[in-house]
Amino acid sequence: MSAVIKTLTPFTSQILLLEALEEVGAEPQLLDSATMLRELRHRGGLQVGDILTNRRDYNGLQHFRRVGEVYQLRHDADEFNGSIISRLQDRKYRSVTDFLAQLEGAYKNAHQRLLQRLAEEERQRLEQERVARVEATRLKAIERAKAQGYSVKEHRANGKIQLVLTRTVY
Repeated sequence: MSAVIKTLTPFTSQILLLEALEEVGAEPQLLDSATMLRELRHRGGLQVGDILTNRRDYNGLQHFRRVGEVYQLRHDADEFNGSIISRLQDRKYRSVTDFLAQLEGAYKNAHQRLLQRLAEEERQRLEQERVARVEATRLKAIERAKAQGYSVKEHRANGKIQLVLTRTVY
């Protein structure tokens, strides 16, 4: 028997879901090959692309499956024989509702970290573009001055560039 529990935040990103599962200690494992699929058993069946957790119930390992645009947790609604299969012995089984509430918070945190990384990458890209524009303008000004017969001396102070143009008249 399976049940679907709705969360306020849909789990749409595989990368963020894996990060959040890792954060809550669910030890996620992506089923990415048919070989892995043949080695595992589950009453409801497994598919390539499922994300296994270390949580086990009557049906087998609880796992996430992409259904449309979102990942949904597949589990036994009664949570019969619920347990944690973990490398760490201090893990206690929590109800699915508690687990999903904690996972939802971790997913939101992972999403915020992603947004911060993207904002930082955008800021760095804009800064590189600005530096490239300044350098191109500097080279163009020097080239134009030399074409008109000026000698150019460059001074840099406090992040600013000052070009001193001189021309000797005989």
